[in-house]
Amino acid sequence: MTSRPPEVEPKAWLPGEPHPAGAAPADRPRPPLPSLPEPEFDDEPRTTEINLRLSDFSGPQSPALAQRALLIRMDGVHAGLVVAIESFPFTIGRHATNALRIDEESISRFHARLVREDGAYYVEDLGSRNGTFVAGERVTRRRVEHGTWLGFGAQASFRFTLTDAREERLFRKLYESSTRDALTGAYNRLHFDERLRAEIAFAARHSSEASLVLLDIDHFKRINDTYGHPAGDLVLSEVARLSMRSLRTEDVFARFGGEEFAVILRGIALAGARKLGERLRIAIESTPFVAGNERIHVTLSAGCASLACCTHPSPEELVRIADRRLYLAKERGRNQVVADG
Repeated sequence: MTSRPPEVEPKAWLPGEPHPAGAAPADRPRPPLPSLPEPEFDDEPRTTEINLRLSDFSGPQSPALAQRALLIRMDGVHAGLVVAIESFPFTIGRHATNALRIDEESISRFHARLVREDGAYYVEDLGSRNGTFVAGERVTRRRVEHGTWLGFGAQASFRFTLTDAREERLFRKLYESSTRDALTGAYNRLHFDERLRAEIAFAARHSSEASLVLLDIDHFKRINDTYGHPAGDLVLSEVARLSMRSLRTEDVFARFGGEEFAVILRGIALAGARKLGERLRIAIESTPFVAGNERIHVTLSAGCASLACCTHPSPEELVRIADRRLYLAKERGRNQVVADG
């Protein structure tokens, strides 16, 4: 039996400091679940604008070209996420060393793996607490084929897919179109709302912190009126690019609306959120924005809030507090970060 890597204790992290790779909470002993809950579905109809060319659907793939193995997530806020299986064995679990890390409560640190033997694919459970499932049936080992539905733990579900490079690109386009803002590349508001609920639930499960930073470009209407809307679009795109470059992989950067952006910070208290907001503010103020022959001076204001600021932590209360502090930053003269009041 292959030995498992040793436990790695998480280290405290603040934005601007090196992030400890591989930090993951240790398992806590808990009794096995008596039964697996039914997946929850949102009955509210939603629409997504997807920009794809008809040439993307130019014909059926050839079976001879279907040499790429993928997992496509089918549940929750990550529905549609494409995970390429680059090598075997392909491990799945909560520990950071897995090929696919699923950081959810019902997932074991080393939950399952996919293997390839004599040209066939198999899923194997690694002694997980809450089970590995094929088409709803709990298994220890089972052959999987194109279209097989896999479940891990209480909720995480994937479709195993064999495809070619062209169709893989299409799957990725569909996911990006459903979650990203077309202009800036930031996550869209729908994805932000879903992720904020998920991050607050994660913080509650792990007794940890989460923070929110709301950012607003100062005098953005004046930029549009003076330099034109193409210049305004350039400013939005560059602010997003500079901001995303400063964030960790697990942080969520979204276009909140118009010239407003939002950052969800997992495991970060209010002081760390304020530090990040200040770093972004300085980066934007010190960057020259050039549109044609014009140099545009851009600043932003920010409001920060953490779950510790909330009386009854909820997405609505966290957004309300951060938005109030953003308003105070504007009221106090703009180009500043407010984390109180």
